[in-house]
Amino acid sequence: MTNQNDQEIRLGKLELSIMKVVWRRGRATVQEVMDDISRNRKPAYSTILTMMRKLEGKGYLEHEEEGRTYVYSATISKQLVRQSVLSDMLERVFDGSPALLLASLVEQKKISEAEMEEIRRTIAQFEKKEGER
Repeated sequence: MTNQNDQEIRLGKLELSIMKVVWRRGRATVQEVMDDISRNRKPAYSTILTMMRKLEGKGYLEHEEEGRTYVYSATISKQLVRQSVLSDMLERVFDGSPALLLASLVEQKKISEAEMEEIRRTIAQFEKKEGER
């Protein structure tokens, strides 16, 4: 997968839905993506094809030909997309403050007690690694 850390990654809702299918499957045709996405919405084949070509043009997908069929795979990771989207949102919405983001999630009751415990463990692991340096 390509390392595009310097690039800001912006994906629309349908683009992200397509990428999620490709990530989950590893490789996917336009028809496979359409069938998977059609469970929730009904985009036309041509719409999915156009979006996948755009994603390829942006460098987020690549394809191989298998007979007459294009099979697409991701060139960027879910992790990279998450980091880019979160960084952008953190800067634009929360003035760069992770504490404000977390406080907002807690205030809206978007974090369960189990997730809070997982966050505590993650912080403790990070602090332990930092202490070992």
